[in-house]
Amino acid sequence: MSHPPNESPSLMRRFFNSWSIILPLPGLLSHAAMFIVIGSGIALALAYDVNKPYDALQVMILSNPGATFIRGIHYWSSQFFLVLTGLHFADQLSRNGEREITPGSWLQLCLVVPTLIFLMISGFILKGDRSGILAREVLDGLLGVVPIGTSILKFLFLGSSHTLQVVYLHHVATATLVLLVLTLRHGERVWPEPRSIIYVLGFSMVLAAVFTPGLNAEASGVHVRGPWYFVGLQEILHWTSRPIWVVVLGMAGFVFLFVLPFVPKGCSRKIKCTILACLIVYLSLIVIGIFFRGTNWELIWPLANS
Repeated sequence: MSHPPNESPSLMRRFFNSWSIILPLPGLLSHAAMFIVIGSGIALALAYDVNKPYDALQVMILSNPGATFIRGIHYWSSQFFLVLTGLHFADQLSRNGEREITPGSWLQLCLVVPTLIFLMISGFILKGDRSGILAREVLDGLLGVVPIGTSILKFLFLGSSHTLQVVYLHHVATATLVLLVLTLRHGERVWPEPRSIIYVLGFSMVLAAVFTPGLNAEASGVHVRGPWYFVGLQEILHWTSRPIWVVVLGMAGFVFLFVLPFVPKGCSRKIKCTILACLIVYLSLIVIGIFFRGTNWELIWPLANS
């Protein structure tokens, strides 16, 4: 990629330029990860029981190594999908890619963010274990602070509190189809690159063989953490008595992301720096929540109990 004579590539651009020498670009890898997630999810749906999710998964783990391995591939490829999609956004923003596509295409790409977040959280909820139940309660609480249409939003996204049917429907059908359409329209290609499939599937298979995603049945509320990408949110909710600010800040972040192509480049750069700073803070909260939180939210040293 060429640059003006007096302008050297930014640190992030140098990172992605080096990345492209070794691996396919994050967008291509993300595209491949999406297909692996969908394919493994279809296979898992055959053994999943929405009425007894925890029991079905427990039986799978104890008596069906093949299905357990597929579940591991589904889990790890979804983690790759989330991270690679974030890197794809960073790649786009670092080269002002938001100005190279139409406003409608940029909006579609922005809509990938909330759709993917909902898919990740709904998949975690569908485990039906203690941590999944608590994740649903957190999401229910956040929807409950929305000023307008609270009951409608809860019903549309979560359904009845006594069943996971609506969450399951969105996870395997509605949200997945929305994400698929948005991604294919943005990438302007249907099938993923073969080399990207090999990389993502290979890493997912290795991790699935070594690290089997487990279930959380007996832990009390003070010990339960959500998925790693949810831990920062738990930290924020622990320190604030006004959850509405979490919703407001989340919506503001989406609006700032969407308006990037429409503001002057100087303002756009400031918005990008603000988004990056917020991301760094959130990642720091994730690290604190995972490694420095003990019982009753006490701060501990990571090796204190070793």
